[in-house]
Amino acid sequence: MLLGDSTGKKYPPFVVFKVRPSSVEERRGENHDARHGFSANMWRKDALPAQNNFGMQVYANAKDRPQPCEPVLLLLDDFSGHWSKEVTEYADEIGVTLMKVPPNATSVCQSADATWNGPLKTRLRNLWIHDLRVQLQARTPDIPFKLQPPDRKHLCSWINDAWNKTTVETVVSGFKKCNLLHGSSGEQVGEVVQVEDAADIVEEAKRSKQTDEVLGEFSLDEDFDDAFQALTLHD
Repeated sequence: MLLGDSTGKKYPPFVVFKVRPSSVEERRGENHDARHGFSANMWRKDALPAQNNFGMQVYANAKDRPQPCEPVLLLLDDFSGHWSKEVTEYADEIGVTLMKVPPNATSVCQSADATWNGPLKTRLRNLWIHDLRVQLQARTPDIPFKLQPPDRKHLCSWINDAWNKTTVETVVSGFKKCNLLHGSSGEQVGEVVQVEDAADIVEEAKRSKQTDEVLGEFSLDEDFDDAFQALTLHD
């Protein structure tokens, strides 16, 4: 979760990781109260260093959260994954009412969607591409090799780096674009971040047999956005 205000000031982000809660009730309560839901080992190894080094708040997302005592209204964008049968049935089960924000509307009502997310996601992608490139270049030919995903500390480092490089002008322009600044001229300052070329990564991953040869089943409705669906159906 990214936090910024209309002056352009940025605040430390909140990061939430999916973590399976302890099966021991007493330990589960201790993890929740003392370590943001992490086990002692994960807290010491990943979460606490990230908080100390970057000033961010790091939490574990326990999957057994209690049912809310009052009805909850949850606004979601038009991404098809938010509206699968499983999601809507579970929302109804726990007393959450889902409401869909119309397509393309989030970019004019949420500052983060308006101008923050584009540059931030590009920077995160560039860091990921760099990490893949380093791993592939360091491998020894003819020796079994497997690409390793980033651990929690690396992910926190990437998020911190990408957010720190987001300019004040970019943060302010999000509020301007959404007309949330009184007396604003509406002028928007767009931030352009160079996209890292990943062509060499793809080819090297193929040569080292790091790509999936079988994609498996997929659904046009659930795995692709509306724009791609429209283009596919038109063609």
